[in-house]
Amino acid sequence: MIGEFALEPELVATWHDRKEYLFFEEKFGLKTGRIISAYPRKWRNLVWRAFKIGPHANNQNAEMRLNALLTDLSQTIVKRRNTFEEIPVWLERAETEHAQRPFHALLARDNPRSKDKVIPAVKLINEGHHPCWTIADTPPTARNACELATAVAPILRVCRHIVFVDPYFDPQKPRFMEPMAAFFKEIWTRGYCDDNPRVEIHTSIDRLFKDYERGANRNPDEEKKACSNLIHYMKELLPCIIPIGKELHVNIWKQREQGQKLHNRYILTELCGVVFGTGLDQSEDKATAETDDLSMLNSRQRSERWNEYLGNPAAFEMVVSPFTITGKQ
Repeated sequence: MIGEFALEPELVATWHDRKEYLFFEEKFGLKTGRIISAYPRKWRNLVWRAFKIGPHANNQNAEMRLNALLTDLSQTIVKRRNTFEEIPVWLERAETEHAQRPFHALLARDNPRSKDKVIPAVKLINEGHHPCWTIADTPPTARNACELATAVAPILRVCRHIVFVDPYFDPQKPRFMEPMAAFFKEIWTRGYCDDNPRVEIHTSIDRLFKDYERGANRNPDEEKKACSNLIHYMKELLPCIIPIGKELHVNIWKQREQGQKLHNRYILTELCGVVFGTGLDQSEDKATAETDDLSMLNSRQRSERWNEYLGNPAAFEMVVSPFTITGKQ
């Protein structure tokens, strides 16, 4: 789906030279699935430091080209937390980080310790391939909590704003709660980039009414009752799968008259989005061979879906003011 690549600053500092960068042009970004990790957080500063001590430090054209390149690469970049500051050499530091919180691969000028996940740039350019350079397509995913969470883990671990969209989410049913608990674990227990990302869930009361439509039975009192019941169970049950002190922000919607229907299920982030063909829930029968297709949204789709739920105005009608649930796990 996506792979997080750590890039050696000294290597990137040479990419002001088009000959050095030509192979890597258009090789990063959502279209390729290769996402650049700014490790450590001041990675860009390290690139400039390497450039300034190099032979082209006083070449204004080279500086302009490198600045433009870094600006372009920053469109789809994720920032990791700082670790192992006591290790002065970037590649050694990144290898140590990888041992605890794996990258997909590390791209560097050389691979002095013969690490499997370190891709030597010159060898990659000369041979045109490396096992770790490839981002595999996402196969059909088994509809169980573990497999669903594993499929999207590379996204959940690196993003700072994560929005779960499931108009059918029912906190009283384990088939919804178990995958959500697995998703939360990837975010808050195994996350790489942010100790406190913003996590939201957006759901709907439309499913609680006959045919999921706005019918004659949708009077305000019945809507209020349905919403109150949903809120009660969310506040009672969700804290048990959220770590202590962490927060989940909840939004409850209904369809506007002749408006967009609340149906599809997504995980949306500031970086990318995934649509689930069947849903964020797992199969009720854990022994089943049932699978689902998970697909990355293109940038326009992600932006439009993001604005539907987080835009001002949103595409749906808010049933109750957004509220926050604090974990107690």
